[in-house]
Amino acid sequence: MWGNTLKLSMSAKKEYVDPWYLGVAKLWEWCVNKEAGLFPYLLRKSNESGGGDISHPDAKYAGRWAGDEVYLVGDYDESDLYEKAGNEFTNISQPLVEEYNDFIAEKTFQLKPTGS
Repeated sequence: MWGNTLKLSMSAKKEYVDPWYLGVAKLWEWCVNKEAGLFPYLLRKSNESGGGDISHPDAKYAGRWAGDEVYLVGDYDESDLYEKAGNEFTNISQPLVEEYNDFIAEKTFQLKPTGS
């Protein structure tokens, strides 16, 4: 199916998450799949003192984008951010998914990237 492919992008840190690595590309797919769990993982702001939060001292991506300007930008968007992210930003998909899956721990809920 053709349509608008959406890439998760963060301009200030020049990072993006590749939709094809995750196997989700369209808005509907992002909304109904467990890959959407990456949003609270990247955006959470916490002092980590409560139960259920990150307990790994070397977590690099948990809360990494909290407070920053973040986009789920489409390849048809006139801003050219989709293209710019792919050409100029760092693809953090693989290390992000690895860290996220370590945090999730339960295999049923872990992400299974398709790779690109």
